Amino acid sequence: MLTLLELLQSGGTRTVAELADRLGVEGRTVRRYVDQLIDLDVPVESVRGRYGGYRLAPGYRLPPLMLSDDEALAVLLGLVAGRRAGLTTTENTASETASAKIRRVLPKHIARRLDTLLEALAFTDQPGEFDTPDAEVLLAIADAVRHRRPVSIRYTDRDGRCSERTLHAYGIVAHSGRWYVTGKDAQIGKDRTFRLDRIADARTLPGSFEAPVGPGPAQRVVSVRHGRVPA
Repeated sequence: MLTLLELLQSGGTRTVAELADRLGVEGRTVRRYVDQLIDLDVPVESVRGRYGGYRLAPGYRLPPLMLSDDEALAVLLGLVAGRRAGLTTTENTASETASAKIRRVLPKHIARRLDTLLEALAFTDQPGEFDTPDAEVLLAIADAVRHRRPVSIRYTDRDGRCSERTLHAYGIVAHSGRWYVTGKDAQIGKDRTFRLDRIADARTLPGSFEAPVGPGPAQRVVSVRHGRVPA
């Protein structure tokens, strides 16, 4: 959604097809993003006609993001640590572009301090290659967890078998460089743990459920199969 706002801020009218191509999504997703921007009081105008599309109201500019020096350093260090730990989504360049944008507006003396810190910083583990989840899937499941709503997922297991499942998701867990969701598989009536990077689609469904009393999501994940998390 923020990328859409940046495109609109560059000026002119953008067609739905152009925006969809730049964002790598379908036209209906562009329209949903536009509705979300309007809900946030961003004045997006719809232009009709052959060359119609969307544009920002004349004179509108997004207020700059204001961070203190300590806040900027905290964000950048969080991005560095997140990349190493696999806490990213399939938008592989997102953390890199976010870092670059923040660094561009940092005062020079703060940027130098950050470079000094990164040069001096050592990690006990080696950076790995992680299978990261789709951002939309991650956010959809997080919403289902928060509101205790069933969620329909399309899942591919380790053998390549695809299935549609309805999940009562208890929580999302980041463990050993991977993302997991744990919850009750409604079809079989048992608790299951699924790798988020193997979920291709997630849609919240009507209804609600009560989370069980007992171990939390993190404890459930690490205790699966006598301490072995599914690959």
